[in-house]
Amino acid sequence: MKTKFTIILALIANTLSAQMLTRGTENLDTLCQTKFTAVYQYSINTSDADGNSVTDSIRLALQVGDGVWKTWTYERYLFERQKDEEIGEDHYWFMHNEALMHIATTLVGYPEGKTIIQEPVPPLYYEVREDTKAPTWNMVEETDSISGYLCKKAHGEFRGKKWNVFYAEDIPTVAGPWKLQGLPGLITYAADDGGIHTFKLIGLYQETEPITYSAGSVVSEFVIQERRMRNTVVPYEKVTREQMQKHKKDTFGNRLYLTTPMFYMSGPKTIYHTYGPKSGEYQFVGGLYIPDKAHKYQPLELQ
Repeated sequence: MKTKFTIILALIANTLSAQMLTRGTENLDTLCQTKFTAVYQYSINTSDADGNSVTDSIRLALQVGDGVWKTWTYERYLFERQKDEEIGEDHYWFMHNEALMHIATTLVGYPEGKTIIQEPVPPLYYEVREDTKAPTWNMVEETDSISGYLCKKAHGEFRGKKWNVFYAEDIPTVAGPWKLQGLPGLITYAADDGGIHTFKLIGLYQETEPITYSAGSVVSEFVIQERRMRNTVVPYEKVTREQMQKHKKDTFGNRLYLTTPMFYMSGPKTIYHTYGPKSGEYQFVGGLYIPDKAHKYQPLELQ
């Protein structure tokens, strides 16, 4: 109760915007229905603000339809499916991992031949539309079992990174997590040569659910005069892939980012404090969650 009470007081006192999990306010377009949903454990080996080695981890949902697939955080997928009980009350901590790991929503095949990436660089949320590009793959004579599926191995290269992957021909799709794709079966495991990024399949569900697209993100703001939360949809800022890559490098790659994630932003800062086993500080700026300290930025694309 102390945590919730503290947050409410901070909202009232500071008229703060926050990107809460808010149902029923976005204009969602249904693109198609899924054939199945794959769940991955995505991990990043990196370092914290003090230079100590850390491994950040989060679950991702890959929704696969006919010619369209979407990768996003599993908790947001559960929330849209109205499975709140599987998320738990402390949803700020998956938002914490989202922010530390710079998780984007990736939509491949919509529009046809295109890939949409939606990701935040506080205080704004951005959308990139680019031509869909598959890695260059070389097959390897090696097999392994991943989550109970017999898988074959392949090496690939994609935008400056080399990847080692396994794929299951028994799961007929060319899809994979993030932008990894183009093999004759679902990609069940992928790790870059540097051992930094790892995707591993941990669950597969045969289900029919909508794959959705939204042109903006929901921001909740406490309006003092009305004494209530007001939800608005803020359109994504449209930029090119090159512009986005440079913006992330200049922001997250700056040496000040680790200890002062808001180094590049001006204006008042409102800090929340949470209590309990997972205590710490965080901020909301422009409706986006920002941790008190960051981890070293590890880009998925180098080119």
